[in-house]
Amino acid sequence: MKPKIMLIDDDIPTLEVMKYVLPRLGWDPIVVSSGQDALELLEHEWPVVILLDIMMSPMTGWEFLDRLRDKRHLEGIPVILFTAKHIWPEEYLRYADRVECVLEKPVLPAELKKALEKYGRMAEPNTTA
Repeated sequence: MKPKIMLIDDDIPTLEVMKYVLPRLGWDPIVVSSGQDALELLEHEWPVVILLDIMMSPMTGWEFLDRLRDKRHLEGIPVILFTAKHIWPEEYLRYADRVECVLEKPVLPAELKKALEKYGRMAEPNTTA
C-alpha cells in the first residue's frame, strides 16, 4: 500500500499533473484545491506528508498553516511548500515549526522524489510493530 500524500493547490492543471506524477514516485495522492477543503479532509484523512502551495485563494497557504497549528493531533505531519512564490527567510522562519522545506515550481521529478523520501518517508508510521 502506497503512503498517502496531500497536495493542496488551487491550480487545477498542477493537480492534474501531480495526480499522474505522484503515484509514479510511490505515493497515493489526495489532491485538494483549497485550504478549507484540506482542513476538513484532515479530520479523517491521515497523509504522511502535505505538499502546500502558498499563492491560493480564498485561503492562502500561510493561512492554512496558521489554521493547521490549531490542530495539535496533526502536528506530526511534515509540510513541504510547493510554490512558484519565492519564500523570503523571514516568511520561512515564521513557519519553521511546521515547514520542512521549500520546493519552488517548476520542480523536477527527481527533486520532488528526493524531498519526499527525506521528509515524507521519515514520518511514515512503523507498521511492522
